[in-house]
Amino acid sequence: MTTIEASPFLGATGERLIRTADHYDTPLGPDGTPFAFYEALRDEAEETPIAWNESYGGNWFVGGYKETVEIMQNHTSFSNKGVTFPKYETGDFELMLAAQDEPVHTKYRKLVAAPFSPKKTAEFTEQLTETTNGLIDSRIAVGNGDAATWIANEIPCRLTAIILGLPPEDGDKYREWMWAITHYFVTEPEKAAATFGEMVGHAQELITERRKNPGDDIFSMVVRSEVDGERLSDEDLIGFFTVLLIGGIDNTARFLSTALWRLAWDVELRRRLQAKPDLIPTTVDELLRYYSPALLGRDVTERVTIGDVTMEPGQTALLWLPVANRDRDAFPNADALVPDRTPNRHLGLGNGIHRCLGAHLLRVEGKVVINEFLRRIPEFELDSNDTTGWTMGQVSGFNKVPLVFEPGEPRP
Repeated sequence: MTTIEASPFLGATGERLIRTADHYDTPLGPDGTPFAFYEALRDEAEETPIAWNESYGGNWFVGGYKETVEIMQNHTSFSNKGVTFPKYETGDFELMLAAQDEPVHTKYRKLVAAPFSPKKTAEFTEQLTETTNGLIDSRIAVGNGDAATWIANEIPCRLTAIILGLPPEDGDKYREWMWAITHYFVTEPEKAAATFGEMVGHAQELITERRKNPGDDIFSMVVRSEVDGERLSDEDLIGFFTVLLIGGIDNTARFLSTALWRLAWDVELRRRLQAKPDLIPTTVDELLRYYSPALLGRDVTERVTIGDVTMEPGQTALLWLPVANRDRDAFPNADALVPDRTPNRHLGLGNGIHRCLGAHLLRVEGKVVINEFLRRIPEFELDSNDTTGWTMGQVSGFNKVPLVFEPGEPRP
């Protein structure tokens, strides 16, 4: 067992971090990230992988890798209806797939799985490459840019719009809807309700239109599909629309922002990937382990013992994936980013039957963005005259990554 040293995050009382850790209020280190804090949580979790946490009315903090996997794979004692904690305010609309249990989850997942298969998502490579280069063209002559708003926010937003059959240029609107669900509900509940209502109205109009005039987009396919001989209800479709916005935009944008932040200062990694682009796929997975953007919740549905902890029905288990992905029993040299780490059984995209539907698509986005950015702008760094920004919450990552580089030429 690793010896736990005194954490720099402890207050005067020496209170344990895992008892009070709040994912909406994580201490940031000198690098602008909470990962030193996550490592301190990991140090405690190696001795106590599950412990009671007092945030938001109380929940079970889960930081051990083995325990996290056990909970993810136990669909009898744990329900995905608690996938967000505190629960996102989505009214009467259930987050399709993400917040569904068996057997409904598998039935619906089969319906929508085909468009997100490795073969199908690979077909987006050419489109993503063109989109990425178009965005690079828009600022390469300027010699600076915020990688979060310039690249990372735009790529998943435009691709998700294409999947939903929406205008890609309306990205600000989609991000506002997503932000209302994931953040306003905690900080500005009235604004969250109004913005979510706007999104539901737009989704309802889109569903009606797709039923009358289906297109070749994925959402049209889902609208036309049947489950056990029945079409999906409007409520189901709005739930699917909502989960695509959250998973397709927020998770991916925060991941891409953090990846570009790392490459801006890690010259050794940048040089290595430029010399061996075939390392980019394994690097994407290692970045997902090292900088896991999401936490996952589970509702306890029956009395169950995990390790030496007994949980009761009605309680919530919050799975701190960034902590579990630093478990030294699961990952040798866990605190180092190892670009060619294999095997890499990280939990950054979930585990088991609830593994992220868009996992393959996210990997394609990561590979394309990193490859094209390094090819077009091989030398760049963080702007020393500006500061980075970090988003906290159930999905976290950089929301501001100011870069500077030698101006280049847009494509003809």
